[in-house]
Amino acid sequence: MATAFRTSSLLPGKTAMLLDSLQEIRELGLKGTAFRIGWELQKRSGLTGYWTRFQSNSEKPLNEKLEWFWADRLPFADPLSVADALQDRVSLHSKNKLLERAEGALTGRILCFGKWVGEFGAPTDWHRDPKTGLRRDPKVNWSQALEEGDDQGDVKLLWEAARFPHAYHIARAAAFFPDAAPGFAKALSAQMEDFAAANSVGRGIHWASGQEIAVRYIAWLFALDALLLSSSVDHRPSEVVRHGLYKAAQHVKGQISYARNAVYNNHLVAEGLLLYVAGALLNGNGTFQRLRKEGEEILTKECARQFYSDGGYIQLSHNYHRVALQYLLLAIAFARSTGNQVHAQWLSALARSLDFLLAHQNPNDGRLPNYGSNDGALPMILSTCDFSDFRPTLQAASVACRGERAYKPGPWDEEAAWLFGPQCLDLPLRRPKSISVSFGRVGFHVLRSKQEKASFAAFRCGSIRDRFSQIDMLHLDVFYKGENVLIDGGSYLYNGPPEWHNHFMETSSHNTVVVDGRDQMLHFRKFKCLYWTRAELLGFDENGDWSTTLGVHHGYQRYPGNCEHRRAIAFHATGLGIVRDTVTGLGIHRVRLHWLTGPFPHRFDAPKARLILQTPAGEFSIQMLRKGGKPATCDLIFGSESPPRGWVSRYYAEKRPVPSVASEVEEHCPVQFVTVFGPGQPAITMGPKLICVQSMKERFLLEMTSEGGLRPLQV
Repeated sequence: MATAFRTSSLLPGKTAMLLDSLQEIRELGLKGTAFRIGWELQKRSGLTGYWTRFQSNSEKPLNEKLEWFWADRLPFADPLSVADALQDRVSLHSKNKLLERAEGALTGRILCFGKWVGEFGAPTDWHRDPKTGLRRDPKVNWSQALEEGDDQGDVKLLWEAARFPHAYHIARAAAFFPDAAPGFAKALSAQMEDFAAANSVGRGIHWASGQEIAVRYIAWLFALDALLLSSSVDHRPSEVVRHGLYKAAQHVKGQISYARNAVYNNHLVAEGLLLYVAGALLNGNGTFQRLRKEGEEILTKECARQFYSDGGYIQLSHNYHRVALQYLLLAIAFARSTGNQVHAQWLSALARSLDFLLAHQNPNDGRLPNYGSNDGALPMILSTCDFSDFRPTLQAASVACRGERAYKPGPWDEEAAWLFGPQCLDLPLRRPKSISVSFGRVGFHVLRSKQEKASFAAFRCGSIRDRFSQIDMLHLDVFYKGENVLIDGGSYLYNGPPEWHNHFMETSSHNTVVVDGRDQMLHFRKFKCLYWTRAELLGFDENGDWSTTLGVHHGYQRYPGNCEHRRAIAFHATGLGIVRDTVTGLGIHRVRLHWLTGPFPHRFDAPKARLILQTPAGEFSIQMLRKGGKPATCDLIFGSESPPRGWVSRYYAEKRPVPSVASEVEEHCPVQFVTVFGPGQPAITMGPKLICVQSMKERFLLEMTSEGGLRPLQV
């Protein structure tokens, strides 16, 4: 993608807005711009709502002979067999916790985003925000439902309950505790019927997103297969799902052009999946055949479009990557259960993604860096593992695309067992490789210790190609013996107070450099950035116990001074790391270097510019230096509310304070910082061209090259 280097921020307001709007048109392209204009005109004129009503009124009734035809085509494994296979892999404590969550959900206490419990009432009020208490209009046309605005609360909190995450909790708890199954089935059936009655087709917030509709119906299908069809409950749940699935597919089909032309990310994969599943299950006539075929074509095309050749994902987010993988896993499971083709493109996208995500994974707890936008989404909750643990989905992906397990037996086996049967747990084990690796197309790079595979650094450096996420080029995450010591702050809220959404998205909250107080890209609207950053990886190498890399980005070249930021990283097998940041350009500039750390007990030695963390893996420190090894002048902030600084959000709508250390200078370019991090408190001596570090009874010597890099030398 070409980037315009003309700045608008220094011009008068209306002129700047005009130039930025022209840049938006340029980045969208003529086709994209024409579509967005047409879509907005239809929506604001009421044509979209009229078409929805017309479509709903013209639907043909389903053939009642199909009622039980599809029930035996659902893909999920026998619940008692799954529970038996997992008997020794899921602890009694975890099973009891699952039971507790299931029982709470029956009274409207629903676990949200894998972390906190929302009070939705009994009977459940599907339109009341659990945090603000404000209620949305359930009768407004879906095309206008989002116009009520953020003053009603974050819509994602309502969408989370309407995804029916508790359907997984309830059905799985019934598998582990069969005596509770009849009561669970009756209560869950009542909730599903109540939701259908309270949310007429095409009305209200719960018909405003095709992805949300898809996730809800997948949850209902799981509940049917794992619990309701085998219980003594009457046929009403099946009828609710069957008729609802048909109407949902028709609704999504009528509006899928938006996902196809405006967002083309995991939303489109989800909507394609819904069409595919509806067509595969309700396949009694040509209408359903066409639905299945259209969904199949979308999934196949998007596997090539959204999943890059190196395994990266278009959305530039580890969590959205996992979301898309779960959709692919479902497509594969439904294809197998309905006797349809499993496309090679699906399996290839799965395999590429598996290698990419495994390369970024902390083997101790299954987490990855909290990189990119993270809205707390986990479409299928099929394990007792923490939301942040990627092992359940990656184990299932390994089983699906390679016929192998990636991990030894554990609670993370549950997702694979439900999707592909307990017999898959006996497949051969192939442990992931623990190596440094560069993913050049997507722009993610991992420097991993050869001594301690839970110690690694993850570096973001690569031009934005198709979708932006956060404004964070050259950000660095670091894990030390499994502890995430230098972190990404996450997302917190999409639709909350603007100052919080902006804080987590913008450059200043990330572990990188800010020049003149500006973002690397222009944060134009809530979910829109302009002037996409170009970046290049200039070097990536392994030499003995050292892994080194050098990257540059050009996001600030559109401003006066033509500034460029280079970052060199040298990472040693002991967990020691040296980061060299250099800003070149013309004139005097303000340059700020920031580091956000994990939530550990800490001590700040201001005269030495050193932050010392007391982690479960031992003492770990970060020190910021200037010319000649002189400590930088820096400050430490811990959980500031105004302005926001020093926060991490690992789970959506929840944040906690963490240490944030930053140094800012104003001087002639070039401006340089050197950061040394590692176990203990390394001693550093720095000259014009050499850095000497004494760490853990070892002495290291590095050369600062003229290109801005770092070269380890023999001592």
